[in-house]
Amino acid sequence: MRARRRAGRLRRRGRRRAEGLGARQGQDPDRRARRQGAPKALRSLTAEEGDTASAGTDESYEPTGEIVADSGFRPDVDGFGFENYGNDVGPENLTPAEVESFFGEQVCVRGSGTDCVLTAPAKRWMENENERMAGGHCMGFSVAAIRMFQQNLKAAEFGAEQTAALEIVDNPALQTSIAEHWVYQDLPLVQEAIVQGKPSKIVDILTDTLVSGEEDYTLGILMADGTGGHAITPFAIEDKGDGEMAILVYDNNFPGIVRAVDVNVQEETWRYVGGTNPQNLGEVYEGDDETQSMVLLPTSPGDQQQPCPFCGGSEADGGEALGSVLPKAKQYAEITLRGNPSDHPHLIFTDDKGRTTGILDGKLLQEIPGIEVDQGFSVRNWESSPEPRYRVPAGRNISFAIDGSNLDRPRRVDLDLVGNGLVVAIDSIRIAPGQTDSVFVSGGGEGLYYELDGKKEEAPEFYAGVEDEGASYTFAATAVGVKRGSTIGMLVDRDSGTVLLDAEGVKGGIDGEALFGLLLGKESESGSRLWGTDALRLSGKRKDGVYFNYKETPKKGRPLTLEVGPEDGPFKTVRAPYQDE
Repeated sequence: MRARRRAGRLRRRGRRRAEGLGARQGQDPDRRARRQGAPKALRSLTAEEGDTASAGTDESYEPTGEIVADSGFRPDVDGFGFENYGNDVGPENLTPAEVESFFGEQVCVRGSGTDCVLTAPAKRWMENENERMAGGHCMGFSVAAIRMFQQNLKAAEFGAEQTAALEIVDNPALQTSIAEHWVYQDLPLVQEAIVQGKPSKIVDILTDTLVSGEEDYTLGILMADGTGGHAITPFAIEDKGDGEMAILVYDNNFPGIVRAVDVNVQEETWRYVGGTNPQNLGEVYEGDDETQSMVLLPTSPGDQQQPCPFCGGSEADGGEALGSVLPKAKQYAEITLRGNPSDHPHLIFTDDKGRTTGILDGKLLQEIPGIEVDQGFSVRNWESSPEPRYRVPAGRNISFAIDGSNLDRPRRVDLDLVGNGLVVAIDSIRIAPGQTDSVFVSGGGEGLYYELDGKKEEAPEFYAGVEDEGASYTFAATAVGVKRGSTIGMLVDRDSGTVLLDAEGVKGGIDGEALFGLLLGKESESGSRLWGTDALRLSGKRKDGVYFNYKETPKKGRPLTLEVGPEDGPFKTVRAPYQDE
């Protein structure tokens, strides 16, 4: 009863707030010598008179100016011999073993390495990372190539003595390594050390570090409208005179050749043609001191074990094996929309002052303080660009819309919130052209409410997962017959251990009711347990809710007790039978 009262208070808070929905390690000791003593390499970048090519072709760029900095990296030797790819070719991406290597044993309910069984939040985080690679693995190409050039990662371990000679087909170890290095961009220690600023600042830092070897950077570039992030590998700086500079890069979309980012350090502008046709403005990256759309992502911070951004627990360091979490002041909830990378709706956040964050009319707006946009660097073909991920400070309430105004056809998407040991998700959301569904996030991580605006009856899938005292619990509900205008909430009260499926706002198409099938699971050191129910008929008129206390899960083989009914009762007890494995 106490748990219900606590969940009831949580429910009331959530529903009140939801009102208005819809309105570096082990550096090679010879590395610096390689960088500074490379006159032969410098000559290889100096074109014979009249022998030039420009960025915007698929020929190798040949510099005509003075090379003022050169790391010694060469795309035809140190870059991969195959081009960037997305998820459409079925690569082996991130696995639990890599997640554990990033954050320590705390992400595993049991086992380790290839036997690691991830907690619910860790599993969803991994799935989101893998999904975000659908647009391309460019960041992974860059970081992996850099680390092989550093000799911190051995190409021989993946099948060849030289990076450019490696094969990707039937090489799952290399595929996973590229995916692992793609994730560097999302690691807390890397993100804290990202360099952003006017173009001349980027050129100055690269000019210093390409010679000194103090850090190796990936160059992240965005289009003028803030979309289409791409990651490339800078390895030399050319001074063409009169403020005109070029950053020579390995672009993994063009294996084996040199390409160049043009920078005017006097005018503080830059430009890069990302395709074979320089006249195709859809493939042009450019910016200035105002857009600051060219950034440097360091490599060395990603080589360290990371504080976990999605784990629960205290700030105290649990040791190298167990791992640590972010300090409380830096904790956040990540909101991710997954779907077709080439054609998907957008998340649009608004506040009571009329400010907007999100992609609106094809342009990325960042007006609301505190909401961080993680655009991601994953573009492969300049047409596939997954939705940015948004970070909200822990404990903050936020409303946003899933906006389908840009769609030409209905699409299904998944939405989730992950942070502080919790995941709450709505999967299989159908969004039609012009449709706008509304979402309210309660407390930056207690849960969320979702209002459907579709014209057809929907069958979304609601999911909550929480880690608690060495175990991981999940609660999944599949809804059938939910009508337009319905509002459904999924809330978690971790103090009492109560999960609530709030159906008070449900409008059902089955005699005014909707059907919900439930699955409840527990993962622990001793193994897996699963319970499930037949379809429950829930009514908004009755203000129904389903309560589940995960701290009181029964022993293996015994049924689990659910309570169904309005906040103040009466309640109906439902026994969820144990499901055989």
